[in-house]
Amino acid sequence: MGFGVVSLLNAVFRHMFTSAGLRPASATVDADDTTIHFWTHPSLLQPSSEQQQPLPPRPVVVLIHGFGPDPTWQWAAQAGPLSRHFDLVVPTLLFFGASSTRAPARSDAFQAAALAALLDGGGGHLPGLGAGRAVHVVGTSYGGLVAYHLARELHRRGGGARAGKVALCDSDACKGTEDDRALAARTGVAEVTELLAPADTRALRRLMAVCAHRPVKYIPECLLRDMLRKYFGDKREDKIALIKGITTGEGFQLAPLPQEVLIIWGEFDQIFPVEKAHKMKEKLGKKATVKVIPNTGHLPQQEDPKLFNQILLDFLLHPATSNGSAAAAAK
Repeated sequence: MGFGVVSLLNAVFRHMFTSAGLRPASATVDADDTTIHFWTHPSLLQPSSEQQQPLPPRPVVVLIHGFGPDPTWQWAAQAGPLSRHFDLVVPTLLFFGASSTRAPARSDAFQAAALAALLDGGGGHLPGLGAGRAVHVVGTSYGGLVAYHLARELHRRGGGARAGKVALCDSDACKGTEDDRALAARTGVAEVTELLAPADTRALRRLMAVCAHRPVKYIPECLLRDMLRKYFGDKREDKIALIKGITTGEGFQLAPLPQEVLIIWGEFDQIFPVEKAHKMKEKLGKKATVKVIPNTGHLPQQEDPKLFNQILLDFLLHPATSNGSAAAAAK
């Protein structure tokens, strides 16, 4: 029964991606056999000169997932609305799903470097990503940490695609050791790896309850077992190494980005409390804006996708109308 439900949900989310025009692909981006699996629009997979009816190039949005199930689960509600305006690249990060590497690095900065290599026009992995196209970067939770580094890397490299805007969703790039200790204490674990990389169904229930402001009241044990096997148990030791390899904390200084930044946060996030959104704004400076989504937790893109999509599209589609001062909470 559990396997059937997980497989059905997986099929539903994949269908939402294919209905948005996205197709699965993969690319090996370096000499360490770093292979990234991703979803994208076919127009990015072939040069415009080879397309039968080339369309005017659209800006690109990279959607970067956090810890948890497949990115199709995490971005299902965004694929369709964003695809009406943008070409998408939705990668599966290294050590999630089939994405892998022989390299020893386990940091969010290394994840970003691999994605930058995927997007690099010289690599030929996305030949339809021509020069001058804006590439916006959106990341949730751990994916927001990767998004921050990717944004810096895209700006540093210059040339080819143009670094666009950045949206960081419930992603505490200011966190340090004390924040990890506080999170562990709030959730009743010895260390955060027990929370974010659950080892059994009891730990998975705890994580799901903490992530959602209005968690599902009943989840069958068989469903949790299959979710654990398929999405959490796979490469668990590598995922723990990723958590330990996060580059924030002592010795890391969050610096302003040259791009415009939108910080989206769930009002009742129990992983990263909402006050951290405003601390992020202070660190990122005048080009950063905060939007708080009411009555949501750590996953506002899933708990209130309509409002989340509206806020994100308003940011990506329209030029800045202010000097980047923090906005009031979303109404």
